[in-house]
Amino acid sequence: MSTDAERAFAAWFDKGQLSPLGDGHIHDTYLVRTPADRYVLQRVNEYVFRDSDLVMRQTQALLSCWQRQDTYVVPGLVEARNGSLTVRSEGSLWRVWRYVQGKTIDPLQETMQIEAVARAFAHFQRCLEQLPSPFEDTIEGFFNLDFYLGEFARVEGDAPRHLKRLIDVNTHLAARLNERHCHIHGDCKVNNVLFDHQGLDVVAVIDFDTAMYGHWAWDFGDLVRSVCFSGGGYDPLKFLACVRGFAGTQARVTPEQAALAPAYVAMMLGVRFLTDHLKGDLYFKVARHGDNLVRAEAQFELLEAFLDAQSEMTAMTEAVLRSG
Repeated sequence: MSTDAERAFAAWFDKGQLSPLGDGHIHDTYLVRTPADRYVLQRVNEYVFRDSDLVMRQTQALLSCWQRQDTYVVPGLVEARNGSLTVRSEGSLWRVWRYVQGKTIDPLQETMQIEAVARAFAHFQRCLEQLPSPFEDTIEGFFNLDFYLGEFARVEGDAPRHLKRLIDVNTHLAARLNERHCHIHGDCKVNNVLFDHQGLDVVAVIDFDTAMYGHWAWDFGDLVRSVCFSGGGYDPLKFLACVRGFAGTQARVTPEQAALAPAYVAMMLGVRFLTDHLKGDLYFKVARHGDNLVRAEAQFELLEAFLDAQSEMTAMTEAVLRSG
């Protein structure tokens, strides 16, 4: 176990056990078991989140707003012994969350599960409409495809030719979905919700650091991308479940944007993975060099599948919206 994590643990607790939790690409996260309860200890990745004060201010504002609804459990931050919500230990910033009982399911097995996840993220967007002012970006250029294409341009000389060609023919996507009009979650992966023991209902939405002011369809596209990626590829029934879940809660859903969003997000993430690979894996955690290239290839494969299915996805969304 990390000595740094053990030192940070002591800022909150006297006794307990630490064990790694989850397989996220950004933060280091640990499950804390104390004689009284369970908690989540987390090291904030300050290479990714350069302004940790901004992250914490906006997280607290988000939690205050999200706690006004009672459909989903809201995780809370725990004060350290010194009364602070964060502690700096050995140069790293740490925080502790209250543990929420639930389980992640990845890949999702049933379309009803996918629809439940889509409803949860759409409900999250609707609830955050109560925030008094737009959030600032906690990551520069986040979800801005044009920004990431600019970053890629600095290292593209070393990119595999077939991926460079694929990016070049799809740069037009950068001009789409660039309007900002609502607060979003910003990381709608299937493992950022917790299900009940039976795996039927979503009990909580988690991971709020990328919450931002953006386009509703960024969340939707990211969810479709996540569902299809973990499920082995594009599936019209899974896309349809995402539409049903979102359209039942989020009035901004339009056929054109819903059909375009998965391709936009897959392109953006593919470019990010490839750029990080070419820069030496500075952003996303990897077990070995080459992992980010493999991740990029997978996202570009999804991009091509989403582009091929544009007409089908538009027609399915139109049918859902017509049916009310």
